[in-house]
Amino acid sequence: MKDRQRKWHGSAGCLLLFAGGALADGHDLEALQTVESLRCGNTTLALRMADQARIHSRRDLGWRFYPGDNYIDVERAMRVSKSMETRYRWRVWATGSVEAISSPAQQLCE
Repeated sequence: MKDRQRKWHGSAGCLLLFAGGALADGHDLEALQTVESLRCGNTTLALRMADQARIHSRRDLGWRFYPGDNYIDVERAMRVSKSMETRYRWRVWATGSVEAISSPAQQLCE
């Protein structure tokens, strides 16, 4: 945890509950805000993901965070059927750059 705190700057100490009961800290929330503010066509990624969550056959499973060395992976999962999930995943580097690392995330804004 100390390594992660040294590599990320911003608001810390804020905890929120996300899908599955996972706690998000300030660094996770900073990464989430970075992803949600990305331009996606003529809108933002946050609005495009909200549209995806409203599709009748999908169940929104929420945001998940996977910290790594100098990055945090931010993932939004949607259940498409009983046995299948679509996972949208972006990697947010400590420098602030973002890359879509899953195929659904790459195709979302095309």
